[in-house]
Amino acid sequence: MNVFRPSGVTEFPSQPPGDHVERLNDPERLSALDAAGVMDTAPEEGFDRMARMATAVLGVPVGLVSFVDAERQFFKAECGLPGGDDSVQETPLSHSFCQYVVTHDRTLAVTDAREHPLLKSNKAITDLGVIAYLGVPIHAPNGQPLGSFCAIDSKPRLWSEQDVSLISDLAAMIETELLLKHEHDAMQTLAREMNHRVKNLFSVVGGMISLTARSAETPMDMARVLQGRLSALDTAHSLISPALAEGRTDIEVQTRLGKLIARLLDPHVAFPDKQLMLDLPELLLSGQSVTDLALVIHELATNAAKYGALSNTDGTIDIRGTVAGDMVHLTWRERGGPSIGQAPANKGFGSKLIDLTVSRQMNGAMETAWHADGVEHLLSLPLSLFDTDDCATDGRLS
Repeated sequence: MNVFRPSGVTEFPSQPPGDHVERLNDPERLSALDAAGVMDTAPEEGFDRMARMATAVLGVPVGLVSFVDAERQFFKAECGLPGGDDSVQETPLSHSFCQYVVTHDRTLAVTDAREHPLLKSNKAITDLGVIAYLGVPIHAPNGQPLGSFCAIDSKPRLWSEQDVSLISDLAAMIETELLLKHEHDAMQTLAREMNHRVKNLFSVVGGMISLTARSAETPMDMARVLQGRLSALDTAHSLISPALAEGRTDIEVQTRLGKLIARLLDPHVAFPDKQLMLDLPELLLSGQSVTDLALVIHELATNAAKYGALSNTDGTIDIRGTVAGDMVHLTWRERGGPSIGQAPANKGFGSKLIDLTVSRQMNGAMETAWHADGVEHLLSLPLSLFDTDDCATDGRLS
């Protein structure tokens, strides 16, 4: 929770922040807003209740739960807006006081907007009857300001410290609703992920047995090699499933980037010296970064083993990495697998899981190019995900 707790009433400033537009368009803020899943959604009782309570406890005609993107504000909940059942559900920013609560990221109040230099030309005054306004920022679980919980009066009002305290407490309850939604979505994703893992397990193990049988010279040799691969596969699954261990998601596992990738690929590679080429920066990962990247690499490795370069012993994977500024760029290039005619028409669950993990969990991006001789993935991740205190970070590194 990150609700602003004021020591007094803060009046609206006469000017927006100098970087007002940049703050509204901040990719991390917009990503958090998208992840919250509140824009353009149906009413929910948890949010509606807060809007009703705001009107009751503050004695105002209007209470709003407003979320703001780069171009508009959407009312997730409202009580008392003009129009009854046909009341407004969203407005452009020309009608928004809430945008300034977001970009200042603090509680703001105005007694009479008609006399305020910043607000007097705002169309919410004439079109929505907004005269007095008190707004508290609503934060995502990661602290990004997403919108404003506000109380509105159609006549001038001098807001008291008690008013601010009451609406701040209600805003904290809204943030709790967002946190519960986030945790519910995370649990659903985990359940789908584990179902996907179980469905894939027999296919992966079956392919591993066939691959081992083709390369082993004796049954004992096959048993020894297969046992090692199954052990490595178990290690890979333990890295990508820490949430199953006593419900924890904060396990501190620190490992080097190259070691992590090699360990996750090991169960799928018949001849590591011939099939796998790694040229990676000396970077460390720990905690959630290990889990997130392990999930992505494990999914790519599984796809390569089932459909790509690792589905036969002649295929190769070349993984290279560079550090440029505050970003780490990884290139995953497959060659020698089945010929690719064109990119798949639809994304499977595994691909969607990769996109979700890279963009939402890691604030990164991944582009995929489908070449005739093998797929190429270009993965860009913030350097802040890595522990660089004991590692050099210039250029390609070692």
